[in-house]
Amino acid sequence: MRHAKHFVRLFALLAVVLIAFLAVRAQVVPKDFGTLGRFRASAIKEAAMREPRHLGNEACSDCHAKVNDAWAAGKHHTPQCENCHGPGLLHVKVMSEDSVAAYPDRIKAFPKALRPTTGTQECLWCHLKTFERPSALKSIKNVERHTIEKGGTFTAASKCTDCHNPHTTVVKQ
Repeated sequence: MRHAKHFVRLFALLAVVLIAFLAVRAQVVPKDFGTLGRFRASAIKEAAMREPRHLGNEACSDCHAKVNDAWAAGKHHTPQCENCHGPGLLHVKVMSEDSVAAYPDRIKAFPKALRPTTGTQECLWCHLKTFERPSALKSIKNVERHTIEKGGTFTAASKCTDCHNPHTTVVKQ
């Protein structure tokens, strides 16, 4: 029992560390943590108070009915509008804050801001040929080769939308 003092000190130190941990944890962890599993109950209220960024296709179809109908009938009916065009909240705010008649330049300028601008990147998120893609999904290995094989002229500024309507997937004439 020569080392009994060491064991007592060790257990005393562990007890102090445990008590300190529990005291700090009690101060840091919110009171409502754990009432709904491993979540804070107030997190639901906070999330409900946040303004949604993504509005869904229904918000788009209110004003863009023709495009929505073409999209719904086409092969691209699975991706949502915001997958390609980005969050719709800003668009809805800008178009509804003031009278559109008072700001006619917004009607002309805003759709351009919503068009995919990085060339082919948005399309290639789904259509780049990779080994894990389903074979039923039309995909390409090389954009330049695809453009030339289909009779087009490829440049650095070429976009998929130069030849394809992204809403209906119909090839433009």
